Amino acid sequence: MIFIIFVVAFIVLFLVGMPIGFAMISSSVVYALLSGQPLSFFSMEMFSSLDSFTLIAIPMFMLTAEVMNSSTVADRMFDLCNDPVGWIPGGLGHTNVLTSVVFAGMSGSAAADAGGIGYLCYRSMVNRGFDKPFNAACTAASSCIGPIIPPSIPVVVYAMVVSSASVGKMLLGGIIPGILMAVFMSGYIAWISIRRGYPMEKRPTRASLARAFRRGILPILTPVVLLTTISTGIVTISEGAVITVLYAAFLGAVVYRTLGLQALWQAVKNVFCNCGVTLIFFVGGACFSHVLAKENIPSLFSTHMLSLSSNPIVLLIIINVFFFLVGCLSDPIVNITLFAPMVIPVVTACGMDPSAFGVILILNCMIGLITPPVGSMVYIISGLARAPTQKVFKECVPFFIGFYLLVTLLTIFPQIITCIPNAILG
Repeated sequence: MIFIIFVVAFIVLFLVGMPIGFAMISSSVVYALLSGQPLSFFSMEMFSSLDSFTLIAIPMFMLTAEVMNSSTVADRMFDLCNDPVGWIPGGLGHTNVLTSVVFAGMSGSAAADAGGIGYLCYRSMVNRGFDKPFNAACTAASSCIGPIIPPSIPVVVYAMVVSSASVGKMLLGGIIPGILMAVFMSGYIAWISIRRGYPMEKRPTRASLARAFRRGILPILTPVVLLTTISTGIVTISEGAVITVLYAAFLGAVVYRTLGLQALWQAVKNVFCNCGVTLIFFVGGACFSHVLAKENIPSLFSTHMLSLSSNPIVLLIIINVFFFLVGCLSDPIVNITLFAPMVIPVVTACGMDPSAFGVILILNCMIGLITPPVGSMVYIISGLARAPTQKVFKECVPFFIGFYLLVTLLTIFPQIITCIPNAILG
């Protein structure tokens, strides 16, 4: 009965508009008061959830994106990506996708991608005659690539709550899925652009390609340096995140001389605000998970799931459907923090590497960013672009169908994810 009250309290607080992190904490306090458990224990859970050196990577990746957006790096990356693919049918649509792939190697955040270089691509596409809803859908969907290709904030979150997962394996394992997402998007953009008569750019000359390469080569080295140092064991993920910040600041302040102290301070303030929103999920998730563990919910969930089928693929697809549904209703960080520890015993029983499953789960959660009713990336881009939200969601349908087919493919053939980590890390 107490657990039912706990669940009802959480749902009611969530529905009345309380931020989900605080709703988890408040409902956990209700449970503690009714069950006679000392509240001091929850304060220990809150503290321990944030007492991790790995968590430093989250604000550092956020700061990297802020610094990049505050300098001319975004413009340089746009020029570098536009020349090689702008002449393909769909023109700037392919540039939009490619810039998301490149920027993904610096920010690890879908929101940073959408609000930064994604909006730059959107404005360029509108000026060239693309429809606003399709344009916004391309920008929202391409931003979902950011947390798949390393570095990735959701990867850090997943590794925090699933101790058996390897950050290095997940970062390297996201490379091929991220590229497959980009290839699918570019294929669809080319097809729909031919049907609708969207414009494309002129073929680049060798001189323009060389000029764009010179302007953009230094920013592109960011993910190369990060992955090389992490995979070789020179630095940890947190130390690597600090290196990316220093490198981005060096480019903006010293090389390009476009990043002043005021802009840097504003970037730091933005990170403090955004980081607080993210980290409160850890605190709430720790309290919520404690209640679930006390009620033996993870064990009951695993037993029930394993009784549904003896086929591992069927069980994994059911889990994917579950995360797709909750992804439509809640933030990816919340879903990872809250539900990942519950499904890992089932995933392990199915014989899948928790690190490989982490990549699939994160991709699954990213789909929720472009699906109603939450679809935060759609609302961000629609707000910036002043485009009709319903029409943007409609244009997103082919993208999230393609992404979910990719989730299914990776579930059946996880070797696509593990081939690069196994080759490099062994």
